Amino acid sequence: MIKDPPIVVLTGVLCVLFWMVAYVAIIYRGFRDKTYGMPLAALGANLSWEAIYSFFLDPMGDHIHALSIPCFFMDLVIAWQVFKYGTHDRTATSFARKYFKALFCAAVAIAFPIVYLAFYEFHDPLGEYTGFGINFMMSFLFVAMLTRREGVAGQSLYIAVSKWLGTLFAYIATALTVTTSNAHPMPDSLWSFVTGTVTSTSYPLTPLISVLYLVVFLVDILYIALLRARLKESGISPWRRF
Repeated sequence: MIKDPPIVVLTGVLCVLFWMVAYVAIIYRGFRDKTYGMPLAALGANLSWEAIYSFFLDPMGDHIHALSIPCFFMDLVIAWQVFKYGTHDRTATSFARKYFKALFCAAVAIAFPIVYLAFYEFHDPLGEYTGFGINFMMSFLFVAMLTRREGVAGQSLYIAVSKWLGTLFAYIATALTVTTSNAHPMPDSLWSFVTGTVTSTSYPLTPLISVLYLVVFLVDILYIALLRARLKESGISPWRRF
């Protein structure tokens, strides 16, 4: 049963929809370029988060839990692309290519218990610490993947911008949970929303979560700028490449 104000539900749904666009674009580019489009460690952690939030932690508890289920299956397709194409990644070391599948399985095996325990030890039923923490890691790994690879294989601006927007709406939805209520379903003003957001010190919007998101926001913009420049250097129209 949905108990949140409509604006919280709307921004939460927009978050998931933009992430779905990112997943679809990663899958599409993976098949077109015969590679994988999400960094290995990020995928291991993200796959674990989606599985836990979809099936282990209050499954079907609200709209975000329900919408996480299709995201999990999209992640499985991306994981399959890792198994299919990962050993052919010419930019990886010979050791990484040789043991690529084992390394990915190890990444998931390590990530799952860590993410699962983090939900409980950080008292994180809404997935705020875990979700933004994984996003923090993922943002840096996308930049690292771009600089490591010789070209833009597996990557597009649609992936980069959709990830950025998805995380932006995740943070807005979180901020709205502390600045609205069923009795007051909208913030009194933009100023009250901003001040309520930046001064919040309790879960689900703690100073740590806000700092994690700020770093994600900035690094994602850096990734978008670097990827756009790389695409133009390669003679590729950025917005014609899905």
